[in-house]
Amino acid sequence: MNGATKYLTTGKSIGIDICSGKDLSDNSITKTFANAELEGVKNQIEIRNEDTRSLTFADNSFDLILSLLCLHNIEPKADQEKACFEIASVLKPNYIAIIGDYVPTTTYAKAFTKAGLKIKNSKTYFTTAYAFMWMVEATK
Repeated sequence: MNGATKYLTTGKSIGIDICSGKDLSDNSITKTFANAELEGVKNQIEIRNEDTRSLTFADNSFDLILSLLCLHNIEPKADQEKACFEIASVLKPNYIAIIGDYVPTTTYAKAFTKAGLKIKNSKTYFTTAYAFMWMVEATK
């Protein structure tokens, strides 16, 4: 979120997470704000402790949705489709969602297609990321 926020010319970046120590030690909104302050973007962000499967934003709220190494954590796995539907719902028409993960993103691509999004890419990026990485880019 912090890196993407640095490219904003207007508006703000909204980060969403279920803050818990399960995947990251000391994962908290306080730590996220501290990191944003170090990066110089604290005044351009908002952080919400929310579940992607049930977002509180109005439909068509976001110009861009970025997710990196998150959706694979959603359990049960069937709920990953529900998260993709929510992402599709809050994305504005003609705008883009980019989801990166260390698991193949074909399941996410199928869910986005089912939700009415058009898939531009769903492929591996091993040489670009220098790690196991798959990304799906979808447009509403």
